[in-house]
Amino acid sequence: MLLTPSTLPIIALSSLLALGILHYSLGIANAQSGGTQALTKEDLNRINNQPLAPSAKNPAGLGKKEERKPSFEYTETTGTKIREYRESNLPPEIEVKSTFGTYEMSPPQTVFPTTGSQQDNNLLSVPSIRIPLN
Repeated sequence: MLLTPSTLPIIALSSLLALGILHYSLGIANAQSGGTQALTKEDLNRINNQPLAPSAKNPAGLGKKEERKPSFEYTETTGTKIREYRESNLPPEIEVKSTFGTYEMSPPQTVFPTTGSQQDNNLLSVPSIRIPLN
C-alpha cells in the first residue's frame, strides 16, 4: 500500500483503532491482576464455615418454663400470696398461693374470641377478686 494523501486517513484510523484495542486489552489485564489475588484454601474454608444466623434458643422446647413477671403482687401476713399476670390481648390470670394450696383463676371460655355466630348473644365476663388493702 502506497502512502498517498488519499490513504492517509485510512492508515491513521486503523493505527488509532489498533492502539485503542491494545490500550483496552492492557487495561483489562491490569484490572484483573491489580490489587486482587486469589484467596487461600484456609480463607475459603473460614468463609464457608460461618453460620448464616445466630442459633435461636427455645426454652419451651427444652421443657423449661419461661419465668413470667406478675403485673400485681400482694402478700398477706398469714403467708398467702396473690399474683396477677397480664399479657396483651389476653384476659388476666390470677394465682393464689396459701397454706391450704395453690389456686389459679382462669377466665371463662366466653372471654376468648370464637369464630362464627356461636356466641353472638353472650356477654363477655372476666373474674374479679376483691383484696382489702390496709
